[in-house]
Amino acid sequence: MKRNDDLIRELMLHLENASGYTNDSTKIEGHTRDEIAYHLALIHKQGFAEGPGAKYSSDGSDPTIPAVVQITRLTPAGHDFIANLRDNAVWEQVKIRSAKAGGSLSLDILGQLGGAVIKQLIGLS
Repeated sequence: MKRNDDLIRELMLHLENASGYTNDSTKIEGHTRDEIAYHLALIHKQGFAEGPGAKYSSDGSDPTIPAVVQITRLTPAGHDFIANLRDNAVWEQVKIRSAKAGGSLSLDILGQLGGAVIKQLIGLS
């Protein structure tokens, strides 16, 4: 499955506001359960969130899609990531700049790019 940065951002915003755990049954309009599970697992593996994480099935189903994934809270790195990308105008600028670089950047670079856009907006660079 291809990584969807818009979905990662939506899930991170959801996690930031969640009062309990988030799992693969979380509903995000326009996305399947498998997409949610895959992207929550990426968020966990990146170190942006804590919790039991992902468990994969051995029943012959797609081995890249977790059978279940559960996240309890964001890590400090996760809070920093979403702080840099929370604002819609900043996110749109990040996507434009990302496209200029080929459209596929690491999550760390996306967060840093958001920070650079914010610095420009407030006159720090």
